[in-house]
Parts: sequence; C-alpha cells; structure tokens
Amino acid sequence: MSQTSIWNIVQALSAFKSQRRRDANHEHALRELRRFPPHLLADCQRELELTVPERRACDGTR
Repeated sequence: MSQTSIWNIVQALSAFKSQRRRDANHEHALRELRRFPPHLLADCQRELELTVPERRACDGTR
C-alpha cells in the first residue's frame, strides 16, 4: 500500500472519530438540558435555537 493511501485512511479514521466525539458531546448537552423544568427552558428557547447549529445543513438527517 502506498504512503498516500495509508495517510488517506488515517485521515478518514480521524474524521470519523471526531464526528463521533461531536455527536456524543451534543447528546450529552441535550441530556443536561432535559434536567431543567420546561418553564425555565422556554425563557431561553430562542437563544438556544440561535446558538445550536442546524444539523440538517451538515448531514441531511433532519
């Protein structure tokens, strides 16, 4: 296997691990938010929507 092919595999694995880490961090943040009562979250819902990036634009899943 050529050096370039090995490097491409390493880069692909690194990108995959980074995406999984971001997904895990996102899920953890959502779990933490669910701990708060809904009436408190309603006060900051608009700000949350502005700061949370829309995943649909990135991966088309939503």
